[in-house]
Amino acid sequence: MKKVILLIFIFIALLSVVAYSALSVFSERREYGKLSLEYYLLTPKELSKISNHCVDDSRFIYSSADGPKPAIIHLHCSFERNEVDKYLTQNGFRQISRSQFKKGAVEIEFEEDGKNKVVVTTVYEYP
Repeated sequence: MKKVILLIFIFIALLSVVAYSALSVFSERREYGKLSLEYYLLTPKELSKISNHCVDDSRFIYSSADGPKPAIIHLHCSFERNEVDKYLTQNGFRQISRSQFKKGAVEIEFEEDGKNKVVVTTVYEYP
């Protein structure tokens, strides 16, 4: 009897995680932090690595792709620009302007506060 209850509980928990994951992936816009399931489902590895340089709490905003429109993920936090430039060039990104880097179907753009601190990082993932 205990095994049946345990199996039912595991099935319901698994079904809940799958439903939540599907809602996260297919929703139009999601806001989340590093300590959430969305972080692992929606955040590209490049943005995840960049968020390790944040000096304050990082917040992510995900906008889903639709047809030719890319998926757009914003990272809101501040960090030193020089550290991330070095990381991106070492990992095969080419700088296409002062605030943009590109590698394959991924484009990364920075918004600065005027003091060489990045406050918003945006990643575009083209289909």
